[in-house]
Order: sequence, then structure tokens, then C-alpha cells
Amino acid sequence: MTLADAKIPELDETTAKALRLPVGLTSPLWLMIGSAAMVGAAFFWATKWMTPVNVEALLPTPKVLPKPEPEVEAAIEKAADVAPELVEEIVEAPVLEALAEAVPEPEVVIDPVIEAPVALEPDDLTVMTGIGPKMAAMLAEKGFTRFAQIAAWSEDEIAVLDKEMKLMGRVAREAWVAQARRLAGV
Repeated sequence: MTLADAKIPELDETTAKALRLPVGLTSPLWLMIGSAAMVGAAFFWATKWMTPVNVEALLPTPKVLPKPEPEVEAAIEKAADVAPELVEEIVEAPVLEALAEAVPEPEVVIDPVIEAPVALEPDDLTVMTGIGPKMAAMLAEKGFTRFAQIAAWSEDEIAVLDKEMKLMGRVAREAWVAQARRLAGV
């Protein structure tokens, strides 16, 4: 008996409709799963790539030349009296300019008219990213009211402040020292 001779039973309408339904790659179910996967992947990469990045936190901190000690300055002045040409060769102008720029600005200014110290106004620390009014008040309680003070923080001071104020690494993450250096002009 051949296949052509075999008798195929008549299918009811429901069975025939189920057999005509596309199955496999042409199924609408795969279309829904694929589109959901594409939306999920697009959302993941959009949130991953569109997060704001603090570029100042990624940049290395610039090296600041130390302030010369008074003994060194006195020795340079003494040598300048004896042999000025040697001092010019040893101490170059860019080094002196860098040392002058590395010195932080004073906290108190002498008024030339009345010759009395005048306190400078505190800087608005809320200009910096990550410092709001509450954080500025907390820093003021610790005695930090100027950009130059924050710019001069060392790694040890940052670690102590981070622990005391429970900042959980915000100083480094939001690059407060780099922002303060830029705002103070250091």
C-alpha cells in the first residue's frame, strides 16, 4: 500500500486551524521575545553609556612644588650677593614662578588705609558639584570655608574627613580637591 492509497481522515476545523498556525522561526511568539530582548539590551546600554562622568575625578592630580624653606631662600639670597650669574643658572625663572603659584593665598588681608587685618568672606562651597547647603554647613563646622583650604587637602586629611563625616568616598568620587583647585585658581 502506498501513501497515495492511504486514507487520510478529515480534520475538524480546530485541528486544521492549529496546524496552519506558524510554528518555529515564523511564530509571532519569537517576534515578541526578540523585541523584548532588544528593548532590554537598548535600555541596558543607554543607562550604561549615558551616566554622567566627572572628568576631573578621572584626571591625575597635578604635582605641586613645595614651598621653599626659609633657610634655602636665605642661602639663595646670600649666593646672589656673591655670584649672581651662578644663581641665575641654578634657579631658573619657571621654577620660581611655579613656587610662587603654589603658595596659597592668605586668609587675612591687611587693609592699607587702617592697617588692620580684615577677614575675607567665605567662598560659596555650594558652587562645587556634590556640595549642597547641608554639606557646606558641615564643612564650615570643621573650619573649611574657602576653596584654597579644600584644594590643600592631603590624602590623609581626606581619609579622616571621610570617616568622620561618613562621606563614603564622595570627596574622591566627585573630585572636590580638583574642583576647589580650579575655583581657587591654584
